[in-house]
Amino acid sequence: KEIICGMIFNPITNEMFYAEKGKGAYLNNSRIRVSSRKNIDECVLLTGGPILSYKNKEIFFKEYESVSKKVAATRKFGSSALDLAYLASGRCDGVWERNLNYWDIAAGIIIVKEAGGTVTDFKGGDKYIEDRNLLATNSKIDKDLIALLA
Repeated sequence: KEIICGMIFNPITNEMFYAEKGKGAYLNNSRIRVSSRKNIDECVLLTGGPILSYKNKEIFFKEYESVSKKVAATRKFGSSALDLAYLASGRCDGVWERNLNYWDIAAGIIIVKEAGGTVTDFKGGDKYIEDRNLLATNSKIDKDLIALLA
């Protein structure tokens, strides 16, 4: 079970993000790469958030407070797929989110990896699909973000 390609389309901006394993990540036919920021305090991070039925809202608010105190900005746009596409194109530096479905993130995972980013679970491992908790970064701030979420 391996993701070999993915595509995310934003109809509002007419942007098509896509990647194929080993061939790089693209936005409307132009190669994209993750950002190069190394200092977490200069970074912009994206996250999702609890929905009405989410039972552990206090975990989200604790994480949001912990992270937002240490970074330049945090944002919530409402689409896990687009959050990952924005990470891949360097528009932000990291994404963290809990309680995800595979179909929400599958395309974004390969796009981030092909753009030079890192995708892990909240402990730095590879159980993000099974645990449904994803942490993705520009590959320079992953350890810092994991520490903030611990």
